[in-house]
Amino acid sequence: MDKLENYFYKNQDIVFQIPKKNYKGFVSNIEDGYLYIILYASFSEKMVFEFDEEDYNIDADISLINNSKDNTLIYQDINQVYLFKLSVKSVIKSASNIAVKVLIPELSSQREGREFLRIQALLQFIYEEIKIKEFLDIKDEYISKPSFSTSVYGIYNLSTPKIYQPSGGGESETPINPRIERLLIAINSKLDVVLSLLNPEASIFAGVKEKKVSISGSGFMFSEPQDLSGSNITNLTQGSIIKITMLFPAVPQFTIKAIAQVVKIIKNGEYNIACKFIAINESDRDEIIKFTLEKQRRQIQNPAS
Repeated sequence: MDKLENYFYKNQDIVFQIPKKNYKGFVSNIEDGYLYIILYASFSEKMVFEFDEEDYNIDADISLINNSKDNTLIYQDINQVYLFKLSVKSVIKSASNIAVKVLIPELSSQREGREFLRIQALLQFIYEEIKIKEFLDIKDEYISKPSFSTSVYGIYNLSTPKIYQPSGGGESETPINPRIERLLIAINSKLDVVLSLLNPEASIFAGVKEKKVSISGSGFMFSEPQDLSGSNITNLTQGSIIKITMLFPAVPQFTIKAIAQVVKIIKNGEYNIACKFIAINESDRDEIIKFTLEKQRRQIQNPAS
């Protein structure tokens, strides 16, 4: 396949799929027509299994990959999912990771889905660039835990409270019934709008202006001036990884926390930065999709809004 660089870049988040298993990884290098990939976990529909977990058999995975003849590399940008058939040339165990050297003869297919429904919106958001090592350390927290979204705890940067009930047998505590917990969280969420109006300076978004973004369940795009002196925006490149917290202007407001990767930067009088979500809780993704669907519905009903 010609020009791998047209599709791939360093640190790019990918899925490596064989008939019996799926793996998460990233591109470590592109050289002499070969793609070098680091795999760091396997996953099912609901679970991610880190290679360095106790009793995990990484050698069994290496054997599976070596013996597999039908391999697919999958990556998602902010508009589509791309699938590539590939040929594995070598598989090496590297610390708690698997290093794979592959040859990609062709683009197999591409598809779209509801997660790519994109709308324009005004959002407040803050972000911070992180290194690949930090991403590997914290990604599970973003994937496994929802953002406690319709909550003052997300907006005021407070620790999420633990709700317990006495076990009845002593000092130990047991988690409260999940249904009761959800009701308490729902009650708490209704305080969000009131407190954000009464005490806006305490919010993590204090002083952060709304920006026009293009957003979907798969990612978002925003713009910054090219002459933004002193900003870290000029340090972002294709493949950069950022932690982002977004405040959605719904009633009640809700926050979404995710890790995203820069997939494209276009300089056209300003920086246009396109990012895809690479670590996000699926409940949070659903909240974004519901937000985009509702906003699109309102725009269809009232095109002037």
